[in-house]
Parts: sequence; structure tokens; C-alpha cells
Amino acid sequence: MQTFESEHYIFHYGANTAAARDIRKIAALQEGCFSHICAVLGLTPDFRIEYFLCDSPEEVGRIYGDDDPCNGFASPPNRIYAVYNETVQCVGFHEDAHIISYMLNRPDCPAVREGLAMYFDRRWWGIGNLDWTGYYLKTGRYLPMDKLLDREFFCAHDSSFTYPIAGAFTDWLLTVYGRERYMEMYSRPNPAAVMEQVYGKTPAELNADFEKYVRLFRTDGALEARMEELLRQENAV
Repeated sequence: MQTFESEHYIFHYGANTAAARDIRKIAALQEGCFSHICAVLGLTPDFRIEYFLCDSPEEVGRIYGDDDPCNGFASPPNRIYAVYNETVQCVGFHEDAHIISYMLNRPDCPAVREGLAMYFDRRWWGIGNLDWTGYYLKTGRYLPMDKLLDREFFCAHDSSFTYPIAGAFTDWLLTVYGRERYMEMYSRPNPAAVMEQVYGKTPAELNADFEKYVRLFRTDGALEARMEELLRQENAV
């Protein structure tokens, strides 16, 4: 693989690939994401993040070494394996947020870990986390955050639901209660177990407040139709 280095990254990619063509654009994007994540979390890595940009999910598995096809994932302490081709481009905030936040802790709660990454992503399939969450509430498909904090419950449901809901909830927590309390919670091995101690409310009470907030917003019919179509396409795969 070829290599390109920037201030905070080392990128590996194949010759004559989409990643090779776009490598300077990719590097600029990730440097921007890096700066924002560090500013929000108050963390600055003393290492460079190493990206392996692959042409397919199968190549991700081969390069990583487990032969398990995957679009992208973070491998602590500093490696990210991601597909980058003409149709799938797994770059941006998500995996970098994992790597940087894991400097503080890697909580044993996927809803917290993915919620923080989705907070930085802001969107799922190009539509805002809050829009998805409001639509799920409206259509009776909302998954309560106090239940999503349970690992088994989170993993039993589709990421089309769990990820944007957790992202919107994380955004709400940070907005209402601030970074200091959020980072205190995130630093604990089991954040769900200390939420009442940190926030003064149980997870169920926090979820009830969050639902009230989400219901303040409305989405138009065209956006809702687009969301429903995207869900149908996902289920058809």
C-alpha cells in the first residue's frame, strides 16, 4: 500500500484507487474532524491516527487480518480500517471520535460509545439524528434510551434506529448538562450505572425529559417520506 502523511494522520491506500485519487481531500477532511473532536472533548492525542483505506469490505477484513468483511471500524489505540471507493466512503467524524475518546475511557456500553460518535456525525444517511428520533417517536418505533443503555438490548436492534437515537440523546445531554458532567459519566466503566449520580436523574427520567424535548420538533412530509423509503431500501438488502 502507498502512504500519505499529514499533521495528525498516516494514510495507507492502494495505487490507482479512489482513495489514491482523493487522498489530499481525505486528509484535509480528517484534519478538520480531528480539530473539532479534540476541541469538544478537551482531549489531544500524543499519537497520529493511522488509516487503512480499502477498496472493499473484503479488503478491510484481509488487511486487518480477520477476513471478516466490514465497511469500517476503529482498532485502538490508533488504527482505523475503512472502505473508500466510488460509492462507499467511510471517512469523517465517526471512527476518529472513537479513537480520540478512548484516550479517556472505552465504556462498556455501546449506546454511550456509538452515541458520542453519532453526536459528531450529526446525520444518518444524510438526515439529522433528531429528525430520525422524532420520526420514530411519531410512528411508534422509538427505542427508549434507558433500555438502549443495556448492551444486549442495543445490540438486538438495527443500527438504523439505535445509532441516530443515541446520537440525538448524546447531543441533548451535552447541551443541557454540559461537557464536564458528560465526560465524568463517560470516564466510568459502566456509564449507565452512574447516570443518576452524575445527572441527578435516573436513566428513565432522563429519557422522559429527552422525549419531551424531541416532541417539540416537527418534520415535513417530504422528509418523512424519504426516511421511510430509506428504511425500506435497507430492509430490502
